[in-house]
Amino acid sequence: MAEEKKVKTHEQIQDEIRSYLGEIEYLREQIGAIDATIADLRIVDATLSYLKEKGEGKSIYIPLGSGIAIRGKIEKPDDVIMDVGAGILINTTVDEARENIEKRINALMELRLALLRKIEEDTRKVNELLRELRESQPEKKE
Repeated sequence: MAEEKKVKTHEQIQDEIRSYLGEIEYLREQIGAIDATIADLRIVDATLSYLKEKGEGKSIYIPLGSGIAIRGKIEKPDDVIMDVGAGILINTTVDEARENIEKRINALMELRLALLRKIEEDTRKVNELLRELRESQPEKKE
């Protein structure tokens, strides 16, 4: 028994296209958030590196939030407190914290790549649907 190919209406094809375009936009927003997180992690990594190299005895301003900071002095630049998730803090070294940051950046880069691949796949599907839509439209007589 031969299978019948289900014919989609123009409205169904247009709905599918809109759905894919909405997903693509959402994925792009997620990539933007990932990029911002990676940029923040790179700033923290650079700051840790600087503090380890030149931090002991250095006076700095410590941000408290809402644009307010207090003056402090770095006594032990290699004594770092790091959040490992669920609000759990551990004592670690600068090198261990930087390793953790690098692992987080790598994981985020892998996720970013997966999202980019999904965008490519969705874009390919949109193009196929657009082709299907064009082919299904009757020829205009002049």
